[in-house]
Amino acid sequence: MNTLRIKRGHHNPKVDASYPVLVLTADGALKGETKHISTQQAFVRCSDPLRLYDVASMSIQVSKNESLVAEAEVIWSNRYGPDDEITPRGMVVRFTRLSGRDRQRLHNAILRQYQTKMRRKLHNK
Repeated sequence: MNTLRIKRGHHNPKVDASYPVLVLTADGALKGETKHISTQQAFVRCSDPLRLYDVASMSIQVSKNESLVAEAEVIWSNRYGPDDEITPRGMVVRFTRLSGRDRQRLHNAILRQYQTKMRRKLHNK
């Protein structure tokens, strides 16, 4: 189930959203899912996060029929710390290569999800 919440105070707002992620490394593929995402970076929750400054290609599935491919650099990693709701196991990646077209597709996917959640919220009042 996707959840979505805008994080205020950011130039590129982050949203809470769960998208399946496949990280491709020299050692093989690593499965995870986003916890927060923007058009510039994402928090990827996974059991075996990469090390700080590692670079990898990743596929992010933003809908049933749509996925994006990006190259990303790890800018924060929780490889050895606790794995709980406060500090989940995972990593923050900064997209170093995401085409303009894919960045716009990601923006549109985030916007669609946000609009759907807002409609549900209004409908449930």
